[in-house]
Amino acid sequence: MSALVETPRGWTAAPLKDVAEKIVDGSHNPPPKQESGFPMLSARNIAWGSIDFDGFRYITKGAFELERKRADLKPDDVLLTIVGTIGRAAVIPESAEKFALQRSVAMIRPKGLNSKFVMFQLLSERVQKW
Repeated sequence: MSALVETPRGWTAAPLKDVAEKIVDGSHNPPPKQESGFPMLSARNIAWGSIDFDGFRYITKGAFELERKRADLKPDDVLLTIVGTIGRAAVIPESAEKFALQRSVAMIRPKGLNSKFVMFQLLSERVQKW
């Protein structure tokens, strides 16, 4: 096994699906922009360890409810950019207002692992190179 994918001593390697309660990406058909409503974030809103709540589109309450059925985002979910600049990650803070995601961002709900641990693993040099 190459040094890039070797598991540190004492750790167990597992597929992400085995340590996640839910993995889903955002909307593949984002609704039209609105003047007000609920925020819909994209990859440009996900930084290296934080979420930028500026420069997003608004969607209607109805569109938000449809998106929520697919990806009911909650505090401590991990967000990962999967289109454009791939690999930026952040954890949804307790203080975050409700929002939806465009398809450029995936949500991971860890199962049995601390969300920040998952985020830091995704941001690690080892995973980023992989």
